[in-house]
Amino acid sequence: MPSTTTIFAHILIAATSLIAAPLAAQAQSSPGVWLDVVSDERVRGLSWSDGKAAGQIYVDVPIEGPFNISAQATTLRGAVRHGGADAGFDLAATYSDQANLVRWHGSVVGHVFAGGQGDLDYVELQGGAGTTLGPVDVDILASYAPSQDTLGGSNFYRRIEARAGIWGTPVTVKAHFGRSSGHVDDILKSERLRPGGSYNDWGLSAEYALPIMTLSLGYSDTDIARDQIRFPASAAHHDAAFVAGAHFQF
Repeated sequence: MPSTTTIFAHILIAATSLIAAPLAAQAQSSPGVWLDVVSDERVRGLSWSDGKAAGQIYVDVPIEGPFNISAQATTLRGAVRHGGADAGFDLAATYSDQANLVRWHGSVVGHVFAGGQGDLDYVELQGGAGTTLGPVDVDILASYAPSQDTLGGSNFYRRIEARAGIWGTPVTVKAHFGRSSGHVDDILKSERLRPGGSYNDWGLSAEYALPIMTLSLGYSDTDIARDQIRFPASAAHHDAAFVAGAHFQF
């Protein structure tokens, strides 16, 4: 079996080819590039960077009409949750559109991990819809990873989130509530994304926009019970935490 690094190299080459083609064909469509630095990389209430500071770069490339492809790279700092991986890469193809007041999207996402031990990569389907209610944007999102050996089963995540700007200020506030569940084939492997089994997560954050960047401060928590976690390595970094960050867009 090829190593994770080899798999990533192949995917990266393919992604680069996909990105180059539309850029050459559509010079008028410029890619978007974002850079983030956070005190802890939290995903669905769980730390993916072992509670350490992390950096992230995201590139979004429009293709034709409502289609786009994107790539995201995140430093994971040898995260135990992901087999000691040093970095994680998300490669996605997305279709997004809007009908009247409802916006929606669907994506296929490949999660690739470099520098970790064992098979770690997995594929996930994502979709969501949202609308604007007065000053508030509301979105309902769902992600489903079909049963895969690297996850010890399937994983189903759904989430509702809202965000609103505070009138007359550069501040935006956000809140979310999510739930993770799924089928279990291997108890220990399923602890990777669902320590202790099915759980809820929630968060509240504020962003302050400046001319060159956006600063953020967020609160994250879950209802995971430590005494229900079967795999000790996944027991850390799921409790309440404050996360600070800086976001740059180019």
